[in-house]
Amino acid sequence: MSERVAEAAPAAPGSSPRARVAGGAWIRSSSVYIAFAALVIFDFIVTPGFRNPAVIRSLLFDSAPVILIALGQSLAIGTRGIDLSVGSVMALSSSIIGITLSLGQGGSMALGIGAGLACGVFNGLLIAVLRIDPLISSLALLVAARGLAQALLGGARMDLPFDGPIPWLGAATISVIPVTAIIALAVAILFAFVVKRTTPGHYAIYAGASRTAAFLAGQPVRATLAFVYGLSGLLAGVAGLFATARLGAADPNYIGVQFELDAIAAAVIGGTPLSGGRISVVGTIFGVLLLEVLDASFIMNDISATYAQILKAAFIVGALYLQRAGG
Repeated sequence: MSERVAEAAPAAPGSSPRARVAGGAWIRSSSVYIAFAALVIFDFIVTPGFRNPAVIRSLLFDSAPVILIALGQSLAIGTRGIDLSVGSVMALSSSIIGITLSLGQGGSMALGIGAGLACGVFNGLLIAVLRIDPLISSLALLVAARGLAQALLGGARMDLPFDGPIPWLGAATISVIPVTAIIALAVAILFAFVVKRTTPGHYAIYAGASRTAAFLAGQPVRATLAFVYGLSGLLAGVAGLFATARLGAADPNYIGVQFELDAIAAAVIGGTPLSGGRISVVGTIFGVLLLEVLDASFIMNDISATYAQILKAAFIVGALYLQRAGG
């Protein structure tokens, strides 16, 4: 009798299949925040010097340009595409800034950002009009933009003046928070508004969910793709300005190297699926912060940066697995 009662007794609410599914979904959706919090707590306890405000300031300086290109990357991924060119576009923006300093720093900054926008629009037209696969078109632009950046400066680094708006941008802080990080946060808020509240943003999400359905519904799919990659290029141009200001030099061989990988990793870890149709702006930002803190953790604990790259790859694979498991 007792065995029958035990068999008939309902399972505890917390152990029901529905609760387990809900718990698994919550873990998947919150994994980037859990990982970030765990890593920060670990570093506060174990990593020497991590509590130093200078470390926090440096992390935020390094994160600002990556946040910008990761936002653009998340939008491209949201349309079932990808933009591999963002790191090279950053380098081209930096070179344009360097060779146009004679026009004044304000003009050189505008031209550097404009170069990023031009690259993005060109990439978008290749994808939208000529229907070239985003992987192929952005890979070609990755090579071409880096080569052009190196050619403009003869493959050499060009130091910037010690005063003016560009050096100020590379060093200015409000308390321990860099101005570039504040600008990146403001851009992220505006980006989220565009994606969630404007027609082009809605079109981008719909095109990612089903490009055929969006086309049959009469949506301007080609114009939407041009907009998406143009915005990605624009953000890469601004990121190139930030990186140039921080470095204090235009350097086509250093600026933006492998940044496209960090941007993709941050977007995917943050919850933007490669299957498209959804974008997580907040998750992307925390994905960037997670990877930057991870790099700092390895460096400050005297561990080779090679392992950080391996761990980034593991994060990407894990994130993709969770997305697939989540259906």
